[in-house]
Amino acid sequence: MKKLLALILAVLMTVSLFAGCTGGEPDTSYAITAKVNGETVTFPVEPYLYYLQWMRDYYYAYMQTVAAQSQKKLNWEEVLKSTALTAPDTLSQFLVKTAQDQYMAYLYVEETFKELGLTLSAEDEKAIDQIIQQDWVSLYGHDTFNTIRQNLGMTYDEFRNLMASNIKSEKIVEYYYGEGGVEEIAEEEMLDYYRNNYVRFKYVIFMTKDSDGNKYGSDKIKEIEGKRDAALAELAAGTSFEDVLVKYSEDYTDITDKDLTASEREALELQNKTMLEEGLIIDDKGVFSETLATYYNITVDEDIVEEVFSMKDGEYQAVTIDDSIWIVKRYSVDEEESYFEGVKEQVFKALYSEDLSAKHTAWRQKLDYTYNQAVLDKYAPETLTDMFDFSGTGAAQ
Repeated sequence: MKKLLALILAVLMTVSLFAGCTGGEPDTSYAITAKVNGETVTFPVEPYLYYLQWMRDYYYAYMQTVAAQSQKKLNWEEVLKSTALTAPDTLSQFLVKTAQDQYMAYLYVEETFKELGLTLSAEDEKAIDQIIQQDWVSLYGHDTFNTIRQNLGMTYDEFRNLMASNIKSEKIVEYYYGEGGVEEIAEEEMLDYYRNNYVRFKYVIFMTKDSDGNKYGSDKIKEIEGKRDAALAELAAGTSFEDVLVKYSEDYTDITDKDLTASEREALELQNKTMLEEGLIIDDKGVFSETLATYYNITVDEDIVEEVFSMKDGEYQAVTIDDSIWIVKRYSVDEEESYFEGVKEQVFKALYSEDLSAKHTAWRQKLDYTYNQAVLDKYAPETLTDMFDFSGTGAAQ
């Protein structure tokens, strides 16, 4: 995945971006109103602003990187109006909806954690402090971190509590579905799901479009198809798939003669090793990385997914999709125990997600909430400026 461009906070805002309302301005001190025990209550705006700002900066950094690599100037206003990454929504609409979902998930965790009588251990408290130190203070420095926190309108304890949300969420999941939980998901159930809903494959790829998305001409396509046929002929003659991959695949990088830094060489060596040994392990939706699927909607093409799932271990096939030609070969998902361990958390999540989502939906419906339109208007993505650093070591969500 392309490394995100660092966003360095050069000049901090002299007037708080998220200042409270004054005079006759609309009240933007709360994000939603809701019904709790028959009474109308409000829930704080600050966590919503955090999620919206985080998502906005995450995408802004990514698009800055893409623009820089293409040697083009980023038109952020146009990108926010675009549906290229987030169809059918514009990016702006997607950012708001995602922030709202994250905010409601945060509120659900807060309320459920209390309702279930769960508590944070001393080890949990230490982990939260480590998050603050490693992801915030070490990255930004004390002064800048405090300025960011204040611009979000949070006290230190409020910000710290926000950083505790993931740990609280894990405790809720363990309460319901973990070992000894009230709705425990056993190891054998996870293994069965893994074997029935995941495949492992290696691939040779030939691109049929250039880096700008333009289809190659007929002569170039014939040349590519010739390479495909040659690779298939070698496989039919008994050449190992790995040898064919090294010889033909455009995703495999020969690094022997390249002028690379130590870190670049290490990254390419790891990529090549993964392609040759593990390959891709995907679920039936084509997800091989939750991060790429969640934030960029990047998954394996559905035609390839369908083909690989229809194969038996050891079989191979050529598949043509919109921008490339693939030769894929299926391998056993049980060849190494580490393959299951690598996706175990994803499998566990797949098994509990539907039930937990139903619990969350029921809670939302009971809450009967309404978003504060003044907040949505005032803090639209178009109005926000850079706050968070995404250099690859920046703050985690």
